[in-house]
Amino acid sequence: MPHRCLCAALLLCCLIVATSHAQYVEDSIDVGAGWVGSLAYNSREDVLYGRCQQAGIFFAISCDSNRVINSFPLSRPRQMTYDSADNKAYCPYEGADGESLAVIDGRTHSLVKRIGMPGATTAVWDPVSDRVYVSCQSTNKVAVVDCATDSILKYIPVGACPIKLYLNTTGRKLYVQNYDAGTVSIIDLTTDLVIKTLNVGGNPNAGYYCEGAGKFYSAGLCECVVISGQSDTIIARIPLPGNAELVSFAGSEDGGLVYIGAYDGGPDDYVATVSTEDDSLQTTAVVDGGPAALACYWSSGLVYCATTRVGQVFVLSSDGSQVLDTLQVGWGPFVFMQVPRHNRLYLGHLGGTRVYVLRDTSAGMAEPQSPRPGFCGALSVAPNPFRGYLRVQVKPQPASTHTPTEVRVCAANGRVVGKFRLSPSVDGTSSAVWDGRDLARVPVPAGVYVVTTNSGDCLKVIKAGRTPNDRHGMPVI
Repeated sequence: MPHRCLCAALLLCCLIVATSHAQYVEDSIDVGAGWVGSLAYNSREDVLYGRCQQAGIFFAISCDSNRVINSFPLSRPRQMTYDSADNKAYCPYEGADGESLAVIDGRTHSLVKRIGMPGATTAVWDPVSDRVYVSCQSTNKVAVVDCATDSILKYIPVGACPIKLYLNTTGRKLYVQNYDAGTVSIIDLTTDLVIKTLNVGGNPNAGYYCEGAGKFYSAGLCECVVISGQSDTIIARIPLPGNAELVSFAGSEDGGLVYIGAYDGGPDDYVATVSTEDDSLQTTAVVDGGPAALACYWSSGLVYCATTRVGQVFVLSSDGSQVLDTLQVGWGPFVFMQVPRHNRLYLGHLGGTRVYVLRDTSAGMAEPQSPRPGFCGALSVAPNPFRGYLRVQVKPQPASTHTPTEVRVCAANGRVVGKFRLSPSVDGTSSAVWDGRDLARVPVPAGVYVVTTNSGDCLKVIKAGRTPNDRHGMPVI
């Protein structure tokens, strides 16, 4: 098995988060071992899953209490995913009996099945087909798993050493970065066949699919390679300063920006900001210490950059032009997960045994344990679960000085899928109707979503089943 590309994938992975400027560390959770290399959020149970590669542990954290509620041995676990339709997590791992895909029950947070799968490395869940796709780096294939039966449907041959996978749910495509080949294979998710393989150069190990622009941004050789989601061709190559390797990506759908972490092992590491409108380099910001992970936080729009070599998190402005603050954290911040329901970022480390809990409050969200007086429970939604339209209503609260004006709907991974204004009525009640379509006007798949107002209230809602307007068959919850 080509351990060199797995090691590269792990060493160049990462995280982000921050404090000050309305960001702070809310808590830290001892998970028992280091190398927390992957996190996934169980939106059905409000539980965070993670894995410690150092000791071979899979753990579950209650987001209500921020405490570990279950853990069990899982040898050399890798990049996991969560299936909200079937309430399962899938985690590739390497055990004594070979490389496999672990199936974890979302209610008991325990291992329920092992699927033998040579080379299994990274798993992603496609909510439209209700299938999990797994890169198998040592066999140069991608496995297709049926989530209803937890069985392998087929293997799809791709390039040498596939590691990272990125979904284009609207266009029904999967982008596979082949680390050793320097290529990106594009899989048609309606046929599960490779329809194009493009040479991007270098050892691609990071990327970002921008739904608003309909483009995939991939790491290349000292450049960002832009692939059209429609024509499946390279439409731009954006040269970046120096000879840095591109190791992390994030994006702002609202702002039309892609952020890229560039690493050269010295003081000249930086975050580059690219416009999705014309695919041009807008600005760079110096972040010493290796920008191993990036994230654009859903509510504030601030950009977080985790630097593994110095154990710092840089907080950047939404346009990526300046560093607003830094946060000292444990050595080797490595992976993060946004949980909009609690307005938090969870951060895992390579060198420490703790998962840090960070809260972004720059959007005016309520502080922990301090809800605004008289405002709790003002937000209501109906029906829940919903299939077509969702009515959002906010009743006036006399003790509150904060009047909500905007509603956002977020997917479980923190991505904003709906955004609209509230309309006030004569009695002071504000309301709005969401048609279940994302910002690109495509029906969102079945799953769990979070509805929030700019006054701080939030509720969990479930889209169940398929509507007549849905473009594709949706899994039923």
